Amino acid sequence: MIEFIILTFTSVSQQTFNQNRLLIRTKQKQINYMALSFSLGMKQFWNGLAQMQAQGLYWVNTDSQEAAYRLSGQVLEAQRGEVPVSLFFPQHNLICAEDENRLPDDNILLTHLQNHPKQTFYYQFSEGKSAFLGLPADINLLPNYVTSLMILLLPANRCQEVNEKQFSRWLSKIRSGANNKGATLLIICYGTGINAVKSRLHLYHRNIYGLADLKTDVEPNQWGISWWHDNLGVEANTLYPITPRENGWEIQKNAPSPVSAQTGDDQWMLLAERSVLEGAPALSERWFLFDSNEALTERATHARSATVIFALAGNDEVEVLARQIHLLRIQRGNALKIVVREMNSSLRYVDQRLLQACGANLVVPHAARLSNFLTLLDDLQNLTFTRHVPQDIDVLLDSRLPTHHKGYLPLPVFCEVMRDIWDHAALATESRGILISLRPAAGISPQQAMSLCSLRRDGDILTITERHLYLFLSNCQVSDVENVLAFLFNLPVKEVFTSQTFWSHELDIQTEIRRLAAKPPVAKPVSEAQPFVAHKPEPIKRAQVHQPVPVTLALSDTPVIQTPE
Repeated sequence: MIEFIILTFTSVSQQTFNQNRLLIRTKQKQINYMALSFSLGMKQFWNGLAQMQAQGLYWVNTDSQEAAYRLSGQVLEAQRGEVPVSLFFPQHNLICAEDENRLPDDNILLTHLQNHPKQTFYYQFSEGKSAFLGLPADINLLPNYVTSLMILLLPANRCQEVNEKQFSRWLSKIRSGANNKGATLLIICYGTGINAVKSRLHLYHRNIYGLADLKTDVEPNQWGISWWHDNLGVEANTLYPITPRENGWEIQKNAPSPVSAQTGDDQWMLLAERSVLEGAPALSERWFLFDSNEALTERATHARSATVIFALAGNDEVEVLARQIHLLRIQRGNALKIVVREMNSSLRYVDQRLLQACGANLVVPHAARLSNFLTLLDDLQNLTFTRHVPQDIDVLLDSRLPTHHKGYLPLPVFCEVMRDIWDHAALATESRGILISLRPAAGISPQQAMSLCSLRRDGDILTITERHLYLFLSNCQVSDVENVLAFLFNLPVKEVFTSQTFWSHELDIQTEIRRLAAKPPVAKPVSEAQPFVAHKPEPIKRAQVHQPVPVTLALSDTPVIQTPE
């Protein structure tokens, strides 16, 4: 039977620490030699990327719990029982779980403890925010060794429970605590929210000696290095294809050229959808053009700090493009530079805000010339994205439009939708839109005026009363009202309508909607389409044919008299 050293950390006090101690079965023992580095166990590595330096903090993000436990077993196996190794795991784990959920008995995490009981120590920490924040202090209560390795299996949701200031302080304290113990600390993070953790960690390159990602949901599996320090220097922005082995992974031999080409520093590389250059070829060897935004996105998922340039052809592509940008920003971090160029004049202010909220560094309007566009790209270099991007993109999409209705609505439905707009909790506190009242000229009914209006965007709705046509234009600015109306109507607005009134403030709009809700709806404001009835074709009637009658025409009433010559 395998015995564990399991300590449940719930606070930083010595008394509580002792109360939660479940089992201690080993005596304290000093190690008489000093390890200079610890192996990651990644086979085929030929440089310092295979090693963790003594008294350093290293962080690896994995895309699954299985990969995290497998990687920790790989690192544990690589030590071969020569140095003390302390493994910290959460309360809900695969080591002390129920029989049907726990690791098999032949797993390296269990067999290593059995084979090297005097050099292997397992600890369990409790759930909750306080236990997470108290972990650095609890580590200070552990035995002192000349040198050792600590491995922390950390669920990503633990990091999400604390704010940026708390996380920064926690990271600094746990690094100092490990150094005080003469230990190297490897944190293996996994689970829901891992992408948000990745984005957060790029701010702490001074605290973390090495930051890497392990991706097992792609073929081949990938070991991505954000940065990694060794005795000679630091390597950054590299990507290695790896293949699974019995306990862990190894670097793939003879990697295919497409994967190899994606490694290295890509800071000055420009990946662009072909149409953004307006038909021009690649401007230099740094430019790589793609036939669609989808192909561009696929390639950009392997980039580190390159400039990625999307093309936006129309308003109907905004949501798809927003999802692509959000995916890249969450997966690839803040070093990637994402640009959107508007190819047609169709982008609203709210759409631009959405793209920037999803992670775009820059949205270039359609009015910008190609030369100006290239200048903006040069100014973007050496910059880092600093805004926070929510993990759930649906939150951003829901706040994009006040409503997803479009076009004509009967008056009662129009008023109900308008009331729902101000009850939408996810909307921003800024102006949600403008309500406009238009009175048609004499001889033109509101129904006829409505037929001249063409609403093309979700969130723009209209209704009619006996004398007026009401428009609600979502996320429209007061300064744009005149241009928007000219765009929506087929005829000049000043010729069709005699007067117009608009409300932009929230209280004014709500007051007008309450007044409209008290009005009776217009009976049959929109004429229904008449059903098509096929008529039996009648035979063609031919005109009566008349026979030609010869007619003699006299050229003159006076006879022509011929005279001799």
